[in-house]
Amino acid sequence: MILLKEHQKIDPDILADVSLDDLRRHISYDTRRFEPSKINLIRYEFDPAAGRDGFYSYYRIGAEWIDSAQSRSLIVTPKIQNIDFLEIFMTCLSTAESDDSFSDIYDIDFEARPVRSRSLSSILSPLLVVQLLMAVSRIVSRGLRRGYVSRAGNLPKVKGRVDIRRNERLNIITGHRERVFCRYDEYSADIPENRVLKRALHIARDMIALMRDHRVYSTLAAMCNRCISAFSCVSDSFDCKMPVVKSNKLYRDYSDALRIAAMVLRRQDIAISRHDNQPDEYVPVFRIDMALLFEHYALAVMRRTFSRRAVQYQVAGYGGRFVADFLLDTGRHRAIVDTKYIDGISATVAKADYIKQLSAYARDKRLLRALGYDTTDDTTLPIVPCILIYPVTSHTVLDADTLFNHPVHETVNFYTCPLSIPVIR
Repeated sequence: MILLKEHQKIDPDILADVSLDDLRRHISYDTRRFEPSKINLIRYEFDPAAGRDGFYSYYRIGAEWIDSAQSRSLIVTPKIQNIDFLEIFMTCLSTAESDDSFSDIYDIDFEARPVRSRSLSSILSPLLVVQLLMAVSRIVSRGLRRGYVSRAGNLPKVKGRVDIRRNERLNIITGHRERVFCRYDEYSADIPENRVLKRALHIARDMIALMRDHRVYSTLAAMCNRCISAFSCVSDSFDCKMPVVKSNKLYRDYSDALRIAAMVLRRQDIAISRHDNQPDEYVPVFRIDMALLFEHYALAVMRRTFSRRAVQYQVAGYGGRFVADFLLDTGRHRAIVDTKYIDGISATVAKADYIKQLSAYARDKRLLRALGYDTTDDTTLPIVPCILIYPVTSHTVLDADTLFNHPVHETVNFYTCPLSIPVIR
């Protein structure tokens, strides 16, 4: 087992028995998505000028195998100690919209052999549970999907069609001519899709019971109970087959909810524990993009602080050259905001590459128009404020004033802003 922190150089001695050429070929260098057949948690960096030459863990955490025989595992843990992932997931998903693509932050491979890791066992399950509850809550708020379900029964009058053979055996021969055995279709919420979701909710309730010490336990438990009560008209029987859901604008959340439910069902035998004295547990091969998770967390905090309408997410500039994380328009302030999941940004120091990046965004007319500026006359365009948001573990408050509290030295309208990451204290 290779155990690393995020963005840490791998000691060459650890890879002494690994073919480095083979490792380079199987590494994914795509920073925006996961490639299932590749190694996603490490990268090879070659930069003689900067003195970097070797394998590094990336801004991703998780567990995966680095060889085709699945004999050598790689575990990458967060660089920030004691991150409260449950609080982060709750915050992200409480304001999430359907086009936010929150599912892009993680990848789970249930087909690969599970990896033994105690340090990661308390991260994956809360992610799936919270995401399931948020998806099902949206379904419940709009009403459960209904469909025609085949029924059969011995009825006092004909309904549907008569099952001749069973009616003769049960009623005609025995002399109970006052009843008739029928088969019929009933328009009901007791459809396979809802049965799968109800089964997943029961598993989620068991997982939540293991989070009793967390401050959001009561909120999660109440949310889960409300969801389960909405499925009271749905049978508890479940045949382990995942139904195929056709797209429907009225029930657009079902596909996402069933995808998450399938992962919860496969994850049900993995216990959630936040105690270091518990024995090691197995987790499926999975990865979480911490930079993208921090971006979604910042989005949720900004939406909660300034309202949904004030924050535009992932706005593309002219020709797709630049994509701004956030365009902020509070009425009083307008700014281009970007998140960086790195350490060491302060009010007086910011990396030149980040300043160049946001300065380019501030000159893209499509982004300026999205912020409400009139771009017909270049001479009247203001210098648009640019803000870099970075994580800290100390307590900070994000509001319209603190965004502009830390100007970067020798720049015009360029600021850095710390954002508190929830930690377990």
